[in-house]
Amino acid sequence: MIRYLAILFGITTLSTLIWPAGAVHARPGQPDTPVTVNGTVVSFKYAPRGEIDGFYLDSGVEVRTPKHWEWELSQTITVGSPVQVDGRQRIGRRGEIHVKAQVITNLTTNARLVIEEVVNLQGQVVNYTYSRSGRIDGFVLTTGDEVRTPPHLSATISNMIPVGSPVQVSGVRKTGKYGDVHVKPDTITDLATGTVIVIP
Repeated sequence: MIRYLAILFGITTLSTLIWPAGAVHARPGQPDTPVTVNGTVVSFKYAPRGEIDGFYLDSGVEVRTPKHWEWELSQTITVGSPVQVDGRQRIGRRGEIHVKAQVITNLTTNARLVIEEVVNLQGQVVNYTYSRSGRIDGFVLTTGDEVRTPPHLSATISNMIPVGSPVQVSGVRKTGKYGDVHVKPDTITDLATGTVIVIP
């Protein structure tokens, strides 16, 4: 019994060290939260193959960036740079909390790195785009923007947003690792019917 209480006390103490007062006990699967954080870069974060894929602030915040933005990131900030990061607070598979950067501003040089641009677009659906398996994975608007949607929503998109539909798309415009620019939607609204599709 004494041994059990000692183990329990040890676990409780460890939990207190890992989760200080005021920490957010997040669960994977919770929606992203828009955030703005300021701080000083204390170190870069590296992927297993050595590419820069983020950095840490003096506040302890972990900021994550795409590996293919390594060069642009290293040209915008260095260790010791005071920065402002606009992005989304995300929760990893193990419950760890980090910020997925969308815009990084060096507060000394005012240099800005725009990784994802928040957009709110309106236009008509010109045509669908398709995955290799033949499922709809997005569509092109009259604005020229390509909107990417998950292939498992193929039937939903074709049934609720036929070609020619006037739509409003809210999300982020981002550049893929091969230089392709597309919009990742959070919501798609059919302006003719009022139907709203929320993209998970």
